[in-house]
Amino acid sequence: MIIEDIRAVRSERADLRRFGITMCIALAVFAVLLFWRGKDFYLYLGLLSPVFLVLGLAAPGALRPVHRVWMSLAIVLGWFMTRVILSLLFFLGVTPIGVLGRLLGKKFLDVRMKDSRETYWIRREHGNESPERYEKQY
Repeated sequence: MIIEDIRAVRSERADLRRFGITMCIALAVFAVLLFWRGKDFYLYLGLLSPVFLVLGLAAPGALRPVHRVWMSLAIVLGWFMTRVILSLLFFLGVTPIGVLGRLLGKKFLDVRMKDSRETYWIRREHGNESPERYEKQY
């Protein structure tokens, strides 16, 4: 799945040009932030920024290997972060609600089988079923 996504990365001339310009802007912003914070590393990013701009505008094909590596890293990182975020959401959001509901005796779903029932359908009381009710459902 991840390998298929990596193989599907587009590396056409326009994509590589956009990548070069984006990297130039990002590196320039980081260089300015590092300069503002008084770090010495700003000079390397500041010198690398125009290199991406020149290559992106003049020879986008030269950025293809960097683009492939960068996008592969982004796809792998996205795959892992999706699972981390969803796991955190489940364990920090859904699980406490379920535990609290059980402690308070709340039944979110009626899933017990009862032999005395003929059907498990819940009858709905007929109320306002005019056509206007269906026009604005939310």
